[in-house]
Amino acid sequence: MKNEIRSAALLFLTAAIWGFAMSAQREGSQYLSPLTFNAFRFTLGSAVLLPLMIREIKRNGEPLTGKETGKGIVLGCILVLASFLQQMSVGEAGAGKSGFLTALYVVLVPVIGVLFKKKTRITTWLALMLALPALYFLCVPKGESIALKGSDTGLLAGAVFWALHILVTDEFVKKVSPLKLCTVQFAVGAVMNWIGALLFETITAENILHALIPVLYCGVMSTGVGYLCQTIGQKGCRPAFAALILSLESVFCVISGALLLGERMDVRGYAGCALMLMAVILAQAGAIFIPAKEETHV
Repeated sequence: MKNEIRSAALLFLTAAIWGFAMSAQREGSQYLSPLTFNAFRFTLGSAVLLPLMIREIKRNGEPLTGKETGKGIVLGCILVLASFLQQMSVGEAGAGKSGFLTALYVVLVPVIGVLFKKKTRITTWLALMLALPALYFLCVPKGESIALKGSDTGLLAGAVFWALHILVTDEFVKKVSPLKLCTVQFAVGAVMNWIGALLFETITAENILHALIPVLYCGVMSTGVGYLCQTIGQKGCRPAFAALILSLESVFCVISGALLLGERMDVRGYAGCALMLMAVILAQAGAIFIPAKEETHV
């Protein structure tokens, strides 16, 4: 029981760390362009994980292989696309809205998984039906026609890549070390973002100093500490329960946006958040409450 409580507490802490990271991303976007911000973020993240990977290699006597490197590169490319779309959009959309639009990936994972011949449940489609009005309330102001803003489109496209990242990770992690895979993909993300930032963006020392705290938080806390808490927490918690706890990340996005950035939504926006949270929970709850024999195969 103590181990279960500790695991749940660590996962809850992870959700909070990741939720507050969205406010840090928005604050950082005021000073650094997306590629530059992510370059610093993934550089710090890989630097935090690298010593842990080296320790694992020494302890197990299993060096980094070409297969692990190749899979890490594939994941790193997907990560770069997902994080770029999110970072370029968070400044305009705000932390709270960005968190809930990004949370759509939880609903999309089982939907896209159908294309990979994975099992699905009736709750998956019910969650998708809830997500649609949630998107309407979040993206379409009252009295206006349906026309997505650029930031909304970026976040929704990013959610698709986050879902793809989850599915590909799920396949890769069965065959290679999660720590090695994570370290390599962050290193790949750092290199690719640095190349893009140096070619297409302007980097100044003044802007770096202004964005220093957000960058440090996202790089060290969100990427490094968050990853460790998630890994340790999931050891003593069933995957479905872990996913339910981690889905609270979007709630913390709204809380952090209100506390740190003074963000506010209208009733319509909060209704959209509530519906999206219900969709996210429903998408994961099926794995807990519906027996495997009742699963629908598509």
